[in-house]
Amino acid sequence: MDIKEGINLFNNSDFFEAHDHFEEMWVNAGRDDKKFYQSLVQLSVGSFHLVSKNYKGALSQYCKGTSKLVEYIPDYKGINTRKLLKEIRILMKDLNEFFDEKISNVELEKIPRIEENN
Repeated sequence: MDIKEGINLFNNSDFFEAHDHFEEMWVNAGRDDKKFYQSLVQLSVGSFHLVSKNYKGALSQYCKGTSKLVEYIPDYKGINTRKLLKEIRILMKDLNEFFDEKISNVELEKIPRIEENN
């Protein structure tokens, strides 16, 4: 399996398919890569929940995914993990502000793209 396929699915907002792709990679990954792929599964699921307006589910999955992704910064497998983590944390802040009733909605445009390092 190719990570680029999962990245393309995620970046095209096909979060459910991205989840399936990264999950298959996670299941077949070696020990060093397991948490990395699991983080991508959780970020994909979180984004799917966000698009579906399941803000509680989105925040839960983003928390789980970022707690794993932090182990792989600044980049891993050609992905700019530092930027991805930073942008997901912005979404998490917005979700917390939504729950605190400081904002009325979470902007879907803030879902980041997974950027590859050149």
